[in-house]
Amino acid sequence: MHEDIEKLLVLQERDRSIAHARQEVAGLEHQRTEVNGRSASAEEAKTAAEKKAMELEARKNALEVEVQGEQEKIRTYSKQQLETKDNEQYKALGRQQETCKETISDLETDEINVLEEMDLHAEVLKAAKAELEDATAAKNKALSEIDEREVGLGKKIEELNGQRAEAESKLDELTLSRYNRLVGRKGTNIVVGIQHGACGGCHMKLPEAEVIVIKSGSKVNYCPNCSRIVYYTRDMVLEAD
Repeated sequence: MHEDIEKLLVLQERDRSIAHARQEVAGLEHQRTEVNGRSASAEEAKTAAEKKAMELEARKNALEVEVQGEQEKIRTYSKQQLETKDNEQYKALGRQQETCKETISDLETDEINVLEEMDLHAEVLKAAKAELEDATAAKNKALSEIDEREVGLGKKIEELNGQRAEAESKLDELTLSRYNRLVGRKGTNIVVGIQHGACGGCHMKLPEAEVIVIKSGSKVNYCPNCSRIVYYTRDMVLEAD
């Protein structure tokens, strides 16, 4: 194997490690979105429970106002009874008072039902608040771990970039330039071996004469089909299938 191939393989390994670390960093943002999404669901549930609690309170207050209104009517009719001398009008005012009392009874029954519903919903609201507290605590812990992981990956990438620069310094400018151009177009699978007489990158069959030159290791060789850097080691199978 040509000595530059060994250097290029080291450089390629550095590039793969850097690419993998960067993918992990990118994945952390997705994790943050998922974590925030779980907390948002708990927040929505608590908000909905609070809204219903307010609606029940408003219904109770409205019923109380209606009861007060009917009680005020009764007082008015009672006063009118004391002032009237007409027997029929007296009886009519009495009937109106009874109607108000029936209405008050119905309203008080509705109010009792609302109060019972408020008691039940208070437990729902309590549970929603507790769930949000747990979700928030879990979110903060998860986000802290993600931040810690991101810092660690940043340090790792910085270290790998330093190692890459060192690996680059061991290659001549022309070989390095061509390698970097290939990485820009094809990713980090640039320096590939021969398997069954084909390029390990594009998997196209190589001419026999080309295989012989590659096997000799006398220089850095490039695949005539995809331009990848190709090399041979003894553990590779040269013969075509």
